Amino acid sequence: MLASIQWLRALCSFEEDAEQVAHALTARGLTVDAVIPSAGDTALELDIPANRPDCLGHRGVARELAAAFGRPLLPPAPAPAPGGDSIEGRVRVEIEDPVLCPRYSARVVRGVRVGPSPDWVVRRLEACGLRSVSNVVDASNLVMLELANPIHFFDLARVPGPAIVVRRARDGERLRMLDGVERKLEPEMLVIADRERAIALAGVIGGAETEIGGETRDVLIEAAYFEPSSIRRTARRLGVATDASHRFERGVDPEGVPLAQELAVKLLAELAGGTPAPGIVDVYPEPVVRPALTLRPGRIAALLGYAPAAGEIGPALEALGLQVAPASDGTLRVGIPSWRVDLTREADLVEEVARHLGYERIPSTVGASAVPLQDQPARESLSVEERARDVLAHQGFLEAFNYAMIGADEDVGFVAESARPALPLENPIAEPLSHLRRSLLPGLVRSADYNLRRGAGDVRLYEVGRVFLPRGEGEFPDERLRAGVVWSGTAAPPHWGAPSREAGLHDVAGVVELLIETLRPGLETERRAEGPSALHPGRAASWRLPSGEELAWGGALHPELRAKHDLDRDLLMAEIDLERLVAQRARPAMYRPLPRVPAVTRDLSLILGRERTFAEVRDVIRAVPCPAPVEVEVIDRYEGQPLGADRVSLTVRLTLSPQERTLRDEETEGYRTAVIEALRRDLHVGLRG
Repeated sequence: MLASIQWLRALCSFEEDAEQVAHALTARGLTVDAVIPSAGDTALELDIPANRPDCLGHRGVARELAAAFGRPLLPPAPAPAPGGDSIEGRVRVEIEDPVLCPRYSARVVRGVRVGPSPDWVVRRLEACGLRSVSNVVDASNLVMLELANPIHFFDLARVPGPAIVVRRARDGERLRMLDGVERKLEPEMLVIADRERAIALAGVIGGAETEIGGETRDVLIEAAYFEPSSIRRTARRLGVATDASHRFERGVDPEGVPLAQELAVKLLAELAGGTPAPGIVDVYPEPVVRPALTLRPGRIAALLGYAPAAGEIGPALEALGLQVAPASDGTLRVGIPSWRVDLTREADLVEEVARHLGYERIPSTVGASAVPLQDQPARESLSVEERARDVLAHQGFLEAFNYAMIGADEDVGFVAESARPALPLENPIAEPLSHLRRSLLPGLVRSADYNLRRGAGDVRLYEVGRVFLPRGEGEFPDERLRAGVVWSGTAAPPHWGAPSREAGLHDVAGVVELLIETLRPGLETERRAEGPSALHPGRAASWRLPSGEELAWGGALHPELRAKHDLDRDLLMAEIDLERLVAQRARPAMYRPLPRVPAVTRDLSLILGRERTFAEVRDVIRAVPCPAPVEVEVIDRYEGQPLGADRVSLTVRLTLSPQERTLRDEETEGYRTAVIEALRRDLHVGLRG
């Protein structure tokens, strides 16, 4: 919202400049995004919270400044004296649906002359981001911008009767609106009608048949209160968003209807030379009553962390227009004004006290919590998302945000074949988003494809989010937290010192294992050469826990899917089940003193069958008694001539780290011989000459 400093000064006589005003409003929760100089004025670009519709008008903002600067809020100027025949008994208003329209009022101004507005009106509207149309139309905009209560003007000569009926639209009814578009209405939409037809869409936009034109002489003024959710649904359904609907759908002041009428009459008389007709038709069958709230001083201290002085609380609330009366039990009874639709509970009143006294008075210390501590896995799951994001971001991946909805068969191949079908949505927002995802990878593949088609050379994306695994009939899905990555392009940023290479399976596997090791240090996993059917059958891997549960999987996109997406380079990906990972008990950190003697290394170049894995080799080696702590790692893998087609060479490094004394040669060689014998016996492994 744009607010004029001159307009605010006219409502609350303050002397502070624009910067001081901006600081005061920001300190009270109405953020000022920009201070914009304009011709003879200064505009403030305000970020108004959705729960403060009263501040969508200058009077509401001026009320905040009056409280901040200790100035009085000036009362509105009176309307001119009416003349001519009264409208009472002549203009009829009927509300058929008092739930959607609790209050509707009508007044008449006769003898207006439609023409251009004076310069001050044009400048004021321009400062607020609106253009001048005519003096009559501008008057309605001025009322809305000052009071946040939108009004509407009808050409009285075009309203038969004159009679106003506030009702729901009839089935198949159509209305040509002020934007020139004729739209079909639906029965749940509220309309303003005459005796036969709809002439306006209540709270959203007027109809073209009764709009103000150059020949208009008599104006029927509408000021009303409409049920906010009804206006919101209608505006969204028809795709019509107006300044009026923006305010009505947040909630206007039902008691401000007469004030809006008075200001409209005053402006029409001042700008267009009209004469107000005596009388007002105000249909208000069940007045909206705002109940008083109880405020306990002790509750203020509990929520704010400090206790304001007893003499500060009442004046703070009264400065904001609230009515405060002390009760016999030491509490305060606070009457809520009709324009503060956001004040519904005691905590809201505490916030008002904090706003007026200043947020800077709230101490920075955090008091003790009465909330019981959660168990270790639950507490850690609260931060696992951010920890996973940190790891992946530090590896050069950019975060992607994808819909939790996908196409019907989009994730087939990324989940186990035995998995239940994806859950369909009853009301999907689009056909390609008709089911809940069971994997993060389809969305990431789509995002990578989008970037690659637009010339991105290297793509590294990650997402941390939930998937929805169907359970039994009628049960809620199992919502599991996962992390997914896609990678296409070089393994490292280009550097003049070495040629670039394409990322491969071992690169994405390294990301998976880094994430597992960071979140659960020391967790034992088994890596297998297998993966979902959407991955390349010879370039896939999965990680399993000792219990056999699958923890992560990854690899290169299957050639058929790669051709389907018309990709000219590999697309690598992986997905990690963070829920399952965080549920594992972390190995406690163990202190190990630094060795006082040097380590001993021995490399074994082994010849073994292609079906054998390093995990099998490592397990056999670890089972052999060793005279010192030993680490086992792979340093080389070779296949080709002179080895047979079914054989590979695996070079394994054994690092023995004695703690107290240097190992003797016979101890080292004895251990090496025992390892070789165990490998020959259990895995039929030979040594390369």
